[in-house]
Amino acid sequence: MCTVTLAAAFLCVLWAVYEENANIAQPSLRPACVRQEEGGLRVDMVSENLILHRGVRLRADSVEDRAFAAHLAGDGVADQEESRWSSANDWEKNDHWLEAAFPQETRIGCVRIYWERTNACTYSLEISADGRAWESVAYFQDEPKEREQYILLESPVTTRYLRLHVTEVRKEEEDLSLYYQNVSVLEFEAYDVPEVLRISKPRIGTGTGRTLPIPEVPAPYALRFGGADYENLVRRDGTIGDTLSCVEVELGFVLERDGMEWELPGLRVEVPGSAEKRANDEGTLGDVGTVEWQGSGGGVRLPAGLHLVMEEDAIEAVEPTARLFADELNAAGRTAILKMAGEKSDETYQIRLELNGDSSNNSLGEEGYEIEIQRDGTVVRGNTAQGIRWGCVTLLKLLRENEGELPLGRMRDYPRYRVRGFGIDVGRRPISMELLQRMVEELSKNKMNTLQIHLNDNQIIAQSEYDGTMEGARKLYAGFRLESEMRNAEGEGITSQDLFYTKEEFARFVEEARAYGVEVVPEIDTPAHSLAMTRIFPEWGMQGNPESADCLDLSKEGAVQLGKELWQEYLVPSEDGKEPAFAACTALHLGMDEYFGDGKDYLSYLKELSEYVGFLASDKRLRIWGSLSLIGGDYSDISRQLEMHIWDTSWADPAEMYAEGFSIINSQSSALYLIPGGGYDWLDLDFLEKEWMPNVFWTTQRQWELPAWSDRMLGACYMMWNDWASLNGHEITEDGLYDRFAEPLPVIAGKLW
Repeated sequence: MCTVTLAAAFLCVLWAVYEENANIAQPSLRPACVRQEEGGLRVDMVSENLILHRGVRLRADSVEDRAFAAHLAGDGVADQEESRWSSANDWEKNDHWLEAAFPQETRIGCVRIYWERTNACTYSLEISADGRAWESVAYFQDEPKEREQYILLESPVTTRYLRLHVTEVRKEEEDLSLYYQNVSVLEFEAYDVPEVLRISKPRIGTGTGRTLPIPEVPAPYALRFGGADYENLVRRDGTIGDTLSCVEVELGFVLERDGMEWELPGLRVEVPGSAEKRANDEGTLGDVGTVEWQGSGGGVRLPAGLHLVMEEDAIEAVEPTARLFADELNAAGRTAILKMAGEKSDETYQIRLELNGDSSNNSLGEEGYEIEIQRDGTVVRGNTAQGIRWGCVTLLKLLRENEGELPLGRMRDYPRYRVRGFGIDVGRRPISMELLQRMVEELSKNKMNTLQIHLNDNQIIAQSEYDGTMEGARKLYAGFRLESEMRNAEGEGITSQDLFYTKEEFARFVEEARAYGVEVVPEIDTPAHSLAMTRIFPEWGMQGNPESADCLDLSKEGAVQLGKELWQEYLVPSEDGKEPAFAACTALHLGMDEYFGDGKDYLSYLKELSEYVGFLASDKRLRIWGSLSLIGGDYSDISRQLEMHIWDTSWADPAEMYAEGFSIINSQSSALYLIPGGGYDWLDLDFLEKEWMPNVFWTTQRQWELPAWSDRMLGACYMMWNDWASLNGHEITEDGLYDRFAEPLPVIAGKLW
């Protein structure tokens, strides 16, 4: 007997999405459960659900309502809450059952239950030859750990009747189960004896030029390598980079059969150091925690004065990073002077910043770095200036923790996730450029590479005090924080007058942040949260309901054009030849959050806007807030190149969006939203430290685990939303905002690197 794992639950969703859209013949077998075992994975492959066979009937002891009849738990639909069986809601009687009657004796080896609510405390699977005398074949005294529960029988049984029998349910007020005493099942499935595949962990040896061995599976199955969490170390072609020391990686494999494929949960595997370990390889790094370390024994104390040396052919790329590092060393009590390689120098200790000319044969990738610390000098190498920046950050931390002494040896370090970020809403509240700069500096110290700036927003109309009219709603506070030339016929503009950033100021900030290794991602949020635009252009806003006053009416071509023109202003050079404000950005956020208008109009706008911005900024990545699950409709022609923030699992189901081909960024509100003065005033540090993982999404009813090894699980970005300006009657200062931002930063950064 086993409970389905998070990864197996994800496989079920992936299969359902693929099955719905596939145009090829479906194979007779598919994964029902995948479990980690010692030495590898066990995959249970099953054929068709026996309960869907002709002549099988379902009945139950009771129903909550005729809309939730027993037969709905056997209709093949496992992901729609309206298609389920729900028992009577009886506080005194918790004994309920759901029974499947087969037209003839049927062999059953495993059962899967899709619980609508996991409130069953004591329950069993029972079989009967006549529907009257019952025998238990599986008994449970704990609540299901997951909503999708897979039960492998100890021995297969042959029976005419199979039932799920619940005898006790949870009675807790905190999750309302005290009031909902009914048993509810989305789908009840039964299968023959599963075909078992065992996939062994690959064993990786020492040496150079290594290639990943692919575990063997029996025909007609095939297995291919899908990726690794440290994708720079174990590359998609299976080649493995050289390592200084042992590195634990998560490897992912894809199981194939008859034209179908299924991603399997990751396997944790050790990649040993390329060379045999020497006696003094350990050394000490304190709390720095780099991926690879090869100690030489002993240390070197850095003198008060030193030289930062750059290669002449890399000066354009490296100089901003070098100057920043020099300033930081000077602030730490040392005198750092910039020098060119080959320039006459005395015996002053040197730290060389080297940009690798050929990065094809190393495992550093875009952001990795290598540091070699010797008595006569230190070298920081990277494939990019950003990688060199992270090496400088590590050196500064080593100096602080070791009181000016560096351990002798070599280290290599590279991130697990590509997006490691924080985002701040500057639309609902004026935020100074000084605070943004402080945040960039602190992000950089923690090797976080993203600052998302939500440039426009407004008071939440439904939660605001106003006269209830459309005119009153349009007078609520709305901010558009970036200088704009957009004006209506009366000359009124959308730019906030209490505080705004000029285009030149913003462009300069983007460039300055780059020296810190931080990518500034500007967000213009349409078609909702757009009161700054709709009050200036009411003809393009939604009419009727005042709570929709901040939404563009996407049925009107003028509203669509307004959204496109906003982006054009910041992506196309001005008539006098000035570079646009977003020229140096490498990623842009299109918003697309919480729209309650017509779903078809929304999808049409998303397609048109993303294609237009993509045309203007073909060198930049585009991101959106996940809304497609709740919006519904056919989104098959929406580009899968869009990177999607999952902030709410009802607006965008993580597994569905991943299975559909989108790349995912975790911004789940329940774990990663700060609302100073509101319900999310500070993040839950205890939860972040002990439970939170970037690739896992939680609700009270369900968990989703996306594969950390996939290159489409991009990382995470925690957010600060300034819905509220005060706490207990006192305005929250920018220092107060900074403290709320900074407190969880090291924990989140540690999980992402």
